[in-house]
Amino acid sequence: MRNFIFDIYDKAPLIGRPLVAFWNFLDDVKSEIEKRTLQLKARLMPGDDTLRKELEIFFKGIKDKDFKEGNAYQPYQPIINSGLKDLPFLKEGEVRFKIIKENFSAPKGTLLDIGANLGYFCHKFEDEGFDCYAVEANRMLCYFMEKLRRAEHKKFKVISQSIFDYKRNKDLVFDVVLALSVLHNFLQRKDTYFGLIKLLKRLKAQELFLETYFFDPSNPPKNYYKNYTPDEFVSFIIENSSFKKAEFIGKSEQGRPIYKLTP
Repeated sequence: MRNFIFDIYDKAPLIGRPLVAFWNFLDDVKSEIEKRTLQLKARLMPGDDTLRKELEIFFKGIKDKDFKEGNAYQPYQPIINSGLKDLPFLKEGEVRFKIIKENFSAPKGTLLDIGANLGYFCHKFEDEGFDCYAVEANRMLCYFMEKLRRAEHKKFKVISQSIFDYKRNKDLVFDVVLALSVLHNFLQRKDTYFGLIKLLKRLKAQELFLETYFFDPSNPPKNYYKNYTPDEFVSFIIENSSFKKAEFIGKSEQGRPIYKLTP
């Protein structure tokens, strides 16, 4: 529905503008209710660490002894906060950070993290001297990302939008772009597939770091609009963007391929 409304906006702005404004208003109301509910629940819990309590509630009892992966939602990345390092997460971000850092050509500049989650990579690369922009569509993740950013006295920008809507119809010009385990999700539906093509044509960067996905030829993803192997996906990106060269640079902790793409 959201993509349909924005398609109307692109084709007929005078009609689409109020529809987009109303849709964004509904999103604002929904996220505000969710945030207030979370804050109320946290106040009812014992203890003084509000951020920890809110994280535990949001991630559905993250500290429970009986927690099993798949039965609750774990943080996707390490949480950059000295008081929260004991909280478990689904992926070890350190290996991916090390692989990317070792393959950087740009010594400094601007960095865009698509699907920034809790902002782990923006924290890390700000420490390396980059001016970072964290784009995340999930507004509650942005709420936590802002809290963690302030707690660590960081300056990176948190942008609570779909990457498709960010600077819509304008080029996205950065020195470095991170797209880690995110772009392949747009292959699931026809509308997001063509939305991805539009996005790729807008991306302008010296380097794009891409983490793809596991692909089992005997058991490809079901109900995907397009099924690509990781190499085919890289070729698809090259065909539809300003990036013309690709280099395999390593694998994540879970074995997902990571590539560096350059113009």
